[in-house]
Order: sequence, then C-alpha cells, then structure tokens
Amino acid sequence: MTGSNPELQPAPDVDDRLHERMEAFGREAQKVGQRFGRDAQAAGHRLANDPTIIHAADTGARIWGLIVLAVGLWFFAQVTLGLPLPVVASRDLWPVALVLIGLFVIVRGMTRRA
Repeated sequence: MTGSNPELQPAPDVDDRLHERMEAFGREAQKVGQRFGRDAQAAGHRLANDPTIIHAADTGARIWGLIVLAVGLWFFAQVTLGLPLPVVASRDLWPVALVLIGLFVIVRGMTRRA
C-alpha cells in the first residue's frame, strides 16, 4: 500500500545522489585496498629477505624439531624397546615447559641486543 503513496517514495534525485555517493565510496575503497595490498606485499618481501627473521625461524624450527624428536625417542624406547623409563605425568611436565619457554625468551632477548 505504500507503493501507491507518492509521499513515501524517495525523490529520484535522492536515489541518484545516493547511487553516486555509493559508487564514489566503492572507488575510494578499491584504491585504499590496492594501496594496502601493495604495502603488505612489500612488507612481506622485506620480512622474507631479513636474515634475522630467517635465523629466528630456523632456530624455532630446530627447537621444535628437537622437542618432537625427544618425545618420539622417549616413547620408542619405552613402548617398542621395553626399556623401563620413568612415567612422567603431564601435570608434572607443563611447569617445566613454561620454564623452558621463559628461558628461551630471555636468551633470545639477550642475543638480539648483542
């Protein structure tokens, strides 16, 4: 019923102005998005070529690799070889893990300043 009432219909010039404003907003958003994409890509290239970041990634990968290797060797020795290794409960391990992570952060912080 509102379609028949001309007072409730927006004026054609209001629709045109809204349409123009939305198109201008879309063009501006596209420009900003393209600029952001170029900046992000340039930052990615800078970070990928930064030797300190590459070294940090290598160090982190080595540490995680050693942790996984140690856990795997522990289970292999205990389950497959049947060696009588002590059983370590997870409630006893997480504080040690926090201490090791804290030590790692402190050592990394000290070596970055040098």
